[in-house]
Formats: sequence, C-alpha cells, structure tokens
Amino acid sequence: MVDKWLNWENGKEWGEIQCPMLDDEYVMTYYPEGVPCYYSYTAPFVHDGDVYYYRYDHDEGCWDTDTLFCMGEYIEGMILKFGQRAY
Repeated sequence: MVDKWLNWENGKEWGEIQCPMLDDEYVMTYYPEGVPCYYSYTAPFVHDGDVYYYRYDHDEGCWDTDTLFCMGEYIEGMILKFGQRAY
C-alpha cells in the first residue's frame, strides 16, 4: 500500500504503534509541535500518486480505522506540515 514514506516538517515523534491498516506493521507516529498529544499520526505516505496518513486516538486507545486522510496529489519535493488541509 505504501509506495513511498514522507516526513512531517513540524512533527515530533510519539513512538511506534502497530497499525492494522498497514498490514499490522509497527509505524512511528508523530504529533504537532507545541500541542498536547491527543492524537498521533503516521508519517505521510504516497499511494497511487496521492499523499495519505492515518490517525491514532490516544483517548480511545485505538486507530481511526474507518478514516484515511488524503492530502492531495504528490509532488516531488513537497513540504508537509501539520495544519495543512487534508482533502
């Protein structure tokens, strides 16, 4: 499913969490700098030409398994930051 992993420009590492949507792989999760960590997120990744990520809800203790966030079409060299609009 993942063609290429990308990076959050303004993300802080939270830790690895097993992700059922990514073949139960343990993935590093990130959260926005300067805010409490209610949610953490996979690194953005490219799949079929678009950029996506998944979200983990720390209050519920589980992934939002029914939601795949899309940030739009992948452009080589793009900079991804928390706070950008997901489509």
